[in-house]
Amino acid sequence: MTLQIKDSIEQTYRHHVIDCAGAQLLISARSLATVCRVEGEVDAANAENLTQEIRHYARLKSPLIIDFSRVEFLGLAGFRGLLVIVEEQRKSHLHCSVIAGATMRPLLRIVTDHSLPLVASMAEALQQIDDVVQAHRQFFSDIVSQRQVRCADSVARAAGMGS
Repeated sequence: MTLQIKDSIEQTYRHHVIDCAGAQLLISARSLATVCRVEGEVDAANAENLTQEIRHYARLKSPLIIDFSRVEFLGLAGFRGLLVIVEEQRKSHLHCSVIAGATMRPLLRIVTDHSLPLVASMAEALQQIDDVVQAHRQFFSDIVSQRQVRCADSVARAAGMGS
């Protein structure tokens, strides 16, 4: 079963805005993920600060969506910071999606082995996370069902021996 998620309907619990000297980081704690939306210019002067701020919220250990679609300029230092964060999420076995935007496209053409988990939109990122959650629920539901059947079979066999 696929759940269609509308970004405007998706519930947002908290919203923080952090100034990173030319870039703004908007954090939304949503029901499915932590969303880090970056706006403005990301260059050598603010990339490390921005990376540290995103890392702070990545430590929440929930799926992470990093949205660069509203970035007006993205320098190599900012791109490098994004690669580091995504790799840290991967090593922690946490879902991460990146919405690239126009300013990242030239860098993606140059750095072809980036391994960024790119998505086209917020709706797509949320849908991917929901699909993973549903698959995990189904997997564990199947395990519980199998155990219940084995338990019932064991009880039935034990009752048959006792007669």
